Amino acid sequence: MHELAHIAAATLPGVPEDVLLVPEMPSPLGLPDFMALAGGQKWLQARRAAGVQPFLAEADCSVLAVLHPRQALSLATVARRIGWSLAALEPVLTRLEKAGAVETTPGGAHRVNPALVPRGSVFALEAKVKDWQKAVLQGRAYRTWANNYVVLLGDVGPVAERRAAERVAHDGAGLYSSSGWIVKPRARRPAPAKRLWGFEHLYAATASSGPAL
Repeated sequence: MHELAHIAAATLPGVPEDVLLVPEMPSPLGLPDFMALAGGQKWLQARRAAGVQPFLAEADCSVLAVLHPRQALSLATVARRIGWSLAALEPVLTRLEKAGAVETTPGGAHRVNPALVPRGSVFALEAKVKDWQKAVLQGRAYRTWANNYVVLLGDVGPVAERRAAERVAHDGAGLYSSSGWIVKPRARRPAPAKRLWGFEHLYAATASSGPAL
């Protein structure tokens, strides 16, 4: 299945050549067999160069995802956009600023560090020899923060393959086997906070090293 994952990741539809494949990455929800970062190598380099710790708490990512790298936002604007009180938001922003993730202007407005703005797409790849139904359920959880999921299918009969293809196609996800692409995935766009949450987990998993295709 590992070889299938490499080939599937390298041939994801509409994906450029720079693909990073990360096995068993701890994620916001579950442990995907593989995560593929497509078109995000420059982002990952900048994220590492920033020297800022990964933010794995959903609340932190909710705040960071609202902020812009160029347009500074007031405390009240940020609080209104995420639905928090000023009292709840202020200590979080202070902590994020101390960590280097947020810059506060002389006027008291806030900008996010540009390195924390995700670039590229992430796909969860779930390998199953037989139990493709479980892979679909896991993939649906992963795509709450990933762009989509792909089921790597083992050797199954034609009936099981057809049923798997129908279920995966209904989700707009991907199905790949030793014969190649059975169903090609569409790139979805998760909510900004969830997307950032997934990217921060990927950064944490590759902070020291990562297996690149």
